[in-house]
Amino acid sequence: MQDQKNPQNALFRIVDQIPGQLWYTLGIASIVASATFQLMGKKNWADFVGKWPPTFFAVGLYHKLVRPGSEDAVGQLQNAGQTLTERTR
Repeated sequence: MQDQKNPQNALFRIVDQIPGQLWYTLGIASIVASATFQLMGKKNWADFVGKWPPTFFAVGLYHKLVRPGSEDAVGQLQNAGQTLTERTR
């Protein structure tokens, strides 16, 4: 049985409430922001912001693989199957 007071479980519950697509959007946005800072000549900011995308992509991948939900194809098929069986009852 998982401990409900474990901080890791609290973090998982928070991450599960965030749509998976948001992590990929944040990753792309941070790449664009880093490139913008580089073009503006702010190399320190570009390096700082440029380190964010791998974290966003890793959390997005975790969200998709470990915590599959209604956003992935399997989840959508399962939801459609449940809806169909409920209608036929």
